Amino acid sequence: MDLPQGRKVPVVEGSITNEYKRHEIIMSYSSEVYSEEREMIPGAEIYLVGGGDTIYYYEQPDKPGHYLTDSVAGRKRRRYHLEIKVEENTLFDWPLKMNAEVRMSNNATRIDSVGLHPLLNDEGIPFVDEKAAVCVCPYFQTLSDTSIVYNVELYLNGKLFKNRPSKLFNLFSMRGYAGYYFNGEEMLSNNTEVPVGIMNKSYLHEGDVVKVKLYSISKDYRYFLLAQKLAIGVNPVMGAFPAMYSNIFSNCDAMGWFNATAVIEGEGVYHESIFEK
Repeated sequence: MDLPQGRKVPVVEGSITNEYKRHEIIMSYSSEVYSEEREMIPGAEIYLVGGGDTIYYYEQPDKPGHYLTDSVAGRKRRRYHLEIKVEENTLFDWPLKMNAEVRMSNNATRIDSVGLHPLLNDEGIPFVDEKAAVCVCPYFQTLSDTSIVYNVELYLNGKLFKNRPSKLFNLFSMRGYAGYYFNGEEMLSNNTEVPVGIMNKSYLHEGDVVKVKLYSISKDYRYFLLAQKLAIGVNPVMGAFPAMYSNIFSNCDAMGWFNATAVIEGEGVYHESIFEK
């Protein structure tokens, strides 16, 4: 199809978390519908202000448009203000100015342990082979805040695990579970067990380590992630793009999201004996 193309706009992708590490912001221009290439935005001045502290993002010499902080950890429940300025750019005569306001969500203190065991749900789960399914179930004391939404990442032996069944669970709300010890006895007496991921045992071997990371995200960021899930792809025959959410404000039509997220994590070890009767 010969589709009309919209004009390019700046796109901001980035985050700050409570993990002590280098945090990244990626700056680029939007691309055409069929294009897999994008033009990066170098030369930006980027800083983040919160709680009296100022955190700077520095452009990487070998990766134009990619900006990293020094190793630093954000604070839960702290409000942050992001400022971005680009003096020279390829699309506008004036300097680009962009900003965002975010508040880091609260989160539980820690994950105590992670259980790995066969599927217990008799009704089954779509796209999942019940006889080969390994449930990934964290155990931790939840907060009483029913507004918390978790974005889930699973890691297998230190590498991000991306198979399809695991993605079925990567966004879930704490409504109905807040205040319980998650997957504990009291919760199970009022609810069913809640795995945060499903892994096929064909991917697992004796002694493998599965790590769970639970990112406590804002309601607005959840809508942003859901909108991306609904975007089928760049093939217009498959459907129209949804209207994408953005929390980036600027002196032009910018888009994207800057996110502040509190993270907890825990690990479990896989044993083949869980499938022995």
